Amino acid sequence: MASSTPFNQGILICPTTHIDWDWVFTFDQYYASNNQALGSNNGRDTVQNIFNAAGALFAKRIGFTFSVTEVGFLQRYARDNPGGIAIFAAAGADFCLMGGGVTSPDNLVSNGELFIRNYLVGRTWAKQVGLAGNLYDSAWLPDDFGHDPQLPVVLNAMGLTTAGLSRVPGSPQGSPGAAPINPVGPSIAAQLNANGLVFQWQAGDGSSITALYMPDTYGTVGYLSAGNISSNAQTVNQFVHQYKTGWPNGLRFIPVGIDFATPSVTNGSGQQWSWLDVTDSYNKLYGSENGVRGTTGTWKTYMDAVLMGPGTLPVNAPLNAQNYWTGYFASRPELKTNQYAAARALMSAEVISAILRTSSSYAASSLDALDSTIWNGWEVIAPSTHHDFVTGTSPDNVYQGEQLPLSRQGVSVATDVLSQGMDKLAQGISAKPQADEIPVVVCNTLGFDRALGLLAEVSHPPEDDRFRRVQSVRGRKGLLPIQRAANGSILFTADPPSVGYETVYLSTQAPPGPIATATSPVGDTVTLSNDLISATLSKAAGWGISQLSFGVDGKTHTLFASGGVGNQLRFYNDSGNIYQFGNEPYASSSPPVYGTFSQSMSATFVGGDARWLEQGPLRYRLQAVVTEQHSGHTFTLEYSLVAGERFLRMKLTGASPSGMSVVVAFPMVGDSGTVPTTLSYGTPHFQQDVLPVPNWPGPTFVATHDYVVPCVQQGSQPVGGIYHRGIPAWTLDSEGVLLGVVLRNTPGGGRGASGSDSGTHHQEYLLAPPVYVGGTPRLVTPLKDALSVTTRLEARLITGGEGGALAETASLGRVTATNAGTPVEEQDVMIRVARVQAPGAAGGYPTGCGTTSGAIPSSLVVRTEKRNSNATQLTVQLPFLGNSSTAETQAVTALEAPLASLTAVPARTQTLTVDSPHALASLRIAWCRTQGG
Repeated sequence: MASSTPFNQGILICPTTHIDWDWVFTFDQYYASNNQALGSNNGRDTVQNIFNAAGALFAKRIGFTFSVTEVGFLQRYARDNPGGIAIFAAAGADFCLMGGGVTSPDNLVSNGELFIRNYLVGRTWAKQVGLAGNLYDSAWLPDDFGHDPQLPVVLNAMGLTTAGLSRVPGSPQGSPGAAPINPVGPSIAAQLNANGLVFQWQAGDGSSITALYMPDTYGTVGYLSAGNISSNAQTVNQFVHQYKTGWPNGLRFIPVGIDFATPSVTNGSGQQWSWLDVTDSYNKLYGSENGVRGTTGTWKTYMDAVLMGPGTLPVNAPLNAQNYWTGYFASRPELKTNQYAAARALMSAEVISAILRTSSSYAASSLDALDSTIWNGWEVIAPSTHHDFVTGTSPDNVYQGEQLPLSRQGVSVATDVLSQGMDKLAQGISAKPQADEIPVVVCNTLGFDRALGLLAEVSHPPEDDRFRRVQSVRGRKGLLPIQRAANGSILFTADPPSVGYETVYLSTQAPPGPIATATSPVGDTVTLSNDLISATLSKAAGWGISQLSFGVDGKTHTLFASGGVGNQLRFYNDSGNIYQFGNEPYASSSPPVYGTFSQSMSATFVGGDARWLEQGPLRYRLQAVVTEQHSGHTFTLEYSLVAGERFLRMKLTGASPSGMSVVVAFPMVGDSGTVPTTLSYGTPHFQQDVLPVPNWPGPTFVATHDYVVPCVQQGSQPVGGIYHRGIPAWTLDSEGVLLGVVLRNTPGGGRGASGSDSGTHHQEYLLAPPVYVGGTPRLVTPLKDALSVTTRLEARLITGGEGGALAETASLGRVTATNAGTPVEEQDVMIRVARVQAPGAAGGYPTGCGTTSGAIPSSLVVRTEKRNSNATQLTVQLPFLGNSSTAETQAVTALEAPLASLTAVPARTQTLTVDSPHALASLRIAWCRTQGG
């Protein structure tokens, strides 16, 4: 998208509008009718009218420019007015799609893969309707309530080059009093104002992007004044005088148009004004006086001028702006767990689709239909990334009426298509059962060979008598015992390969040797143990973990401080709101005003009835009731321990009292009783070992993904860990106890939207001892470990005989880390299937494939991911390439834009080398697929 408006000095006035997917109103209300849409004479309107006004201005060809982000609303507008989309496309560089995502996404609590898909889904549609030339490779994130310090990892991998930010600690539109209190220092906003408003933002893997911090919100001039345009010009002039420093080469940026701002208004005399008139008015009234002229342009116009200008930009590495607001890390927890579940299920479905596409003889039309359904799943769940959706920062009516139903629909679509893929896989395998055996396919949808999470579960028809006689399972390790789960399904262990599957056989034969099953009654204490760990649960401690011991090199270690109780329930009095915990700066004042976030010392949790759900030999499950005696609130705790795993699985079910946060506490310590001082945790795309400087007294929670590991020192000496499925809010308290907020119900207001959440929720998390290497606890593969136990093996009965012609065992591929070709030690390195593309996908045609050859062109995008790794290269093994006569590869962005030309893969080669300077890299593989051969 070439810029048509020159800009090389003065101030760039950028007309835009901020259109939330939903917030205090639903998507449809914002689009067509809501009581805040005051019409074209008040500067704020419906999205439909905003786009109509923009189209009318473009049609006049008067030099109007417009920059918008939310493609989801454009899709809705296109249904009503296809011609309007053509007008936007014809505007060329004057209409700037900033990023092209379905919505403007949250980047702290959103699932990392879904953050990418939000942009991929939106940009794919934009290209299909002719808006490719309007797309600008940028992340416009001005309304995110804090930022992942490692965000450049994914933006760089996506091929995005710039980012626009507005909300950082200390910025005007939230908590300007939020500044470091220990040690005392200037806020991040103050630092950026002093050191450079445009800067190179660098992540821990060396990735970087160019970012702009907008010092006076993302809409300095909020709305056009139909009665007095000169008042808008005066606001521009105030900005020029107030923000004089920090601009590269003196080039200043002022966004005009805030929430649902229309680009034109009509005054009482019927005269129409637009943002162009504001620029003209400013230049006439103040431009000569200031010596700073204004130019109307797009976000791209400004950043192009900066990037092409002389000089170097300051570097921020990292930008620790994750604690702008933090209460939303825990608000509306079902939105977060649903998003995680949907994204994981869709990723698993794509793995199965890729296996079928590369290894089966299913017709392309059948596989295309499966892929289309998967794509629909991403379309359904993508809006949940919005910064007022997954964050839980909408009022009850929007949460109950739109967000929760759409979120649950996303889970339903995702799990259904995963089930469809598994059924197709099971139907296509040519199994070879012996007499009285029942074949089962077990699929590992993770991009590495599992060492953990090897328990599989398969359901069966209750009326089929064959399953009553099953005693074992036959696999590569011979006959192994099975277990009947509480729900009647069959549990067994399996070890399918990386992004692959294996066929095992349920057998009526008894497994060799005795089967050790420990049965014990439930008393005041209960112990769950296997060969690796032992956990004692105490009724007197509200069914918390009174002791957890584990063995290392023949020695027994304990995880908790003496007398400490793990998974201890606590109530915290929380005077905050759906955005903020109570101890965060509430009002925009200096000094800041704080509320309350402190443990309720009067809350007493009493252990009630407990019962065994399962008692081995493969899994032990205990369910217990806990009641807070003053409020009467009841919670259900469930613990499970799997044979051969060094994790204790936990599940909490319950609801939060009003004005409270429900917290689980883990007092983990090192071998000598050393208390942890910091955390290492997963971000959406990388790992983070630096905690934000506290801006308020009391705990500061961080948004964690997949795992959180308390450490004695920064990035080293772990004392244990928590693995979770979408429970972001974790921190260390002043005594080094790990706290996690699992439920929250804070109806306080003050941030534009208020909300309560008295619903019952289910939260699942796991407790793990540290990993020892050479007698020392180390951070080794926390992401692999977390994914292994939060992403289950998929298992289905094999019905067979429906034309898939699949082998009993197969793998799409695996990746290993290397330095100059030499393998390095086990690290967090994996591959992910990004998308299977149907024939005709852009960039997906091998040059040697065409209709005359009898083959069908196919394309697959995979991503390599490395965390906590010093590897410079990755070796990717894709066995199906060895059977393909024609195949090509090319480096692409995570948004599938080519970075190089397609390169032929030598015949019968199945190993590719990928240069890996950064954490994420993407690769397209195109090959010729012949059905039945």
